[in-house]
Amino acid sequence: MKKTFVLNLLFLIGINLLIKPLYIFGIDRGIQNAVSPAAYGAYFELFNFVFVFQILNDLGIQYFNNRNIAQYPFLLQKYFPYFLGAKAFLAVVYLALIFLSGALAGYVSEWPGLLLSLALVQVSSSLLSYVRSNISGLGWYFADSFLSILDKLILVLLLGVPLWGGFFRGNFPIAWLGHAQWIALLLSLVTGLVMLGKKTGIPRVRMDWRLNALIFKKSLPYAIAVALMAIYNRADVVLMGRLLPDGQVLAGYYAAAYRLLDAVNMLGVLFAGLLLPMYAKLGRDKMELGQLAETALRILWSGVLVFVPISLAFGQPIMEGLYDDTTPYSGFLLGCLMFGFIPLSGGYIFSTLLLATGHQGRLNWVYLAVAGFNVFLNLSVIPRLGASGAAATAATTQVLAFLGVLYGCWKWEQIAISWILWYKFFILGLVTGISSWFF
Repeated sequence: MKKTFVLNLLFLIGINLLIKPLYIFGIDRGIQNAVSPAAYGAYFELFNFVFVFQILNDLGIQYFNNRNIAQYPFLLQKYFPYFLGAKAFLAVVYLALIFLSGALAGYVSEWPGLLLSLALVQVSSSLLSYVRSNISGLGWYFADSFLSILDKLILVLLLGVPLWGGFFRGNFPIAWLGHAQWIALLLSLVTGLVMLGKKTGIPRVRMDWRLNALIFKKSLPYAIAVALMAIYNRADVVLMGRLLPDGQVLAGYYAAAYRLLDAVNMLGVLFAGLLLPMYAKLGRDKMELGQLAETALRILWSGVLVFVPISLAFGQPIMEGLYDDTTPYSGFLLGCLMFGFIPLSGGYIFSTLLLATGHQGRLNWVYLAVAGFNVFLNLSVIPRLGASGAAATAATTQVLAFLGVLYGCWKWEQIAISWILWYKFFILGLVTGISSWFF
């Protein structure tokens, strides 16, 4: 299993490093430089707003399905149409709630078109994730890897030519970004359905309310986990935009630093997506689970503990080199968010292990405590410290979440990483940090 993981990981990271940085730094960064911080801050605030409600768009079906298809592939053809029906029902509920809550928050009157586009982005993204969970659950890892970058490749084609060709000349309509994302995800979804059609036949949507109730009940623990993670990872921008008079401007500066976190965070997401079906296939073999988790952590942190200290030392020059509009504290924002990526990336490996081994309920208590801490601290520091307070809170929250997940692996599965490996990680980070500050 370790060999399979490494081979598929190399392919997955390889194609993602070809496409996603091109989108993030060539397209998304170019758009952010082409609009004002307030305009991009409004987009980022709305994006986080619809993301917080994403739980109602999925209810944990993706994670539940990925784990079960990996263990029982023969169930796919029988239940696929009913899962599609459940997803369609949830999409309608999600869109209704977004516009109701968006009207109460003032988003519908201010940004109706952009709100609709970003809500459709989440619907399409959720459906694509569900389709990919079936593909990876069947062991088609290379096909899943291709789908992981297809939407970004389409976005590069849709937005790259007019953006790089100077068509917009500083007046890029920010709503176009939402429209293009939705179209790219829709095309990727159709491609995934065609791939999966080889196993399931022509996709059909069927409704069975009793089965839907059972699906929702089984997937509810996964749904709670996703909701709580969304709160402590995304609520800070929404709070910033609603609590401060210049909240959207500050959200724009925060988004500039967060975009770099998104760029490196794709590695953690890729690791989690690849590990979940593999963990599920291993079942209760604690030795194999521990070895696979340790292998994944060695690979991931060997890069993270080199990159993060460099970004801490050169935070301000990096931000000024990438963006036209920065502030004196832009480097601090980047440093806090990048430091938080160390525990965030490690958390992907161990939280996925707990999900795959059936500890969703226990894990949710950890996430509940972390989410409560995050919201309380953000409400306390954002009115006084603005974006800097939100960034520091984000880093602190990720450390607490990682410690909680590590404790869960040790307590519930008797899986722990050796102290020698922790020592090696510490030395690697220390040497890279000292070298970066010296230069």
